[in-house]
Amino acid sequence: MALITTLLLRRAQYHQAILAGHVKADLAVTTGVHSAEEALKALLVGARVAMMTSALLRNGPGHVRRVLAGMRQWLDEHEYASIDQLRASMSLAAAPNPEAFTRANYMRMLTTYTSKVS
Repeated sequence: MALITTLLLRRAQYHQAILAGHVKADLAVTTGVHSAEEALKALLVGARVAMMTSALLRNGPGHVRRVLAGMRQWLDEHEYASIDQLRASMSLAAAPNPEAFTRANYMRMLTTYTSKVS
């Protein structure tokens, strides 16, 4: 189950990175976000929100404080002044070379693909 969740989150992040800055809509990652790191990744690629329902059901409402503390620590360590500064900074629209961004993601997909057929 964890592998499926991780794969869904990666796919969502990739699609967010492509869409951010190219559509006039707020974007949300709605699957697989359980930690500060995963929430930050969602925001980095352009999400306006990271939905954490499963994590809250599993860990209780106090989990929000832990995630926010982890996010604040990361922002401080990486010298971000705000979430707004962070948001979409790793999106296709922010890439200095969009073609390289797309090519790198394509190569990653090719090198990490595993067949489901035995």
